[in-house]
Amino acid sequence: MTTLLLIRHGIAENPRLGQRDADRALTEDGWVRTRAAMKGLVARGYLPTRGFNSPYRRAAETMMCLQEAAGGFPMETLVDLMPDGRPAQVDLWLRGLMTEAGPGDVLALISHQPFLSGLIFHLTGRDVDMKKASCTIIQWEDGLWRFERQYPPSELRG
Repeated sequence: MTTLLLIRHGIAENPRLGQRDADRALTEDGWVRTRAAMKGLVARGYLPTRGFNSPYRRAAETMMCLQEAAGGFPMETLVDLMPDGRPAQVDLWLRGLMTEAGPGDVLALISHQPFLSGLIFHLTGRDVDMKKASCTIIQWEDGLWRFERQYPPSELRG
């Protein structure tokens, strides 16, 4: 069984005039809360063996928080994980990834809304509220996706 962690980025700064959405950073509070949430995720035994994030700054900074909490692990940036990503396309890519993954591997994907909710629904049929710095756990077993649980950020930090 392989575990998939679907994580929404932490609290980001409000858009400024002339600023690209992709350049919005985590706020100071966003860093603090996201670090605490990622530490809570790791404390629950979810240690990523590989990570993927969107190219948006706030997603990359959230990945930094996860790497601080879990220690180093290989990570990549993927344009398919941007807010307007296509769940069906990412599902195909993930299925290919699962053929390479070993039992016990934990893959972390850090992305945005509305993409993450759409992906979770596509994979599991579950409608989940993805708050910032929350994590949905999905298992891959015998060629099928299975929803395991949703961690709101307050629970991860608690």
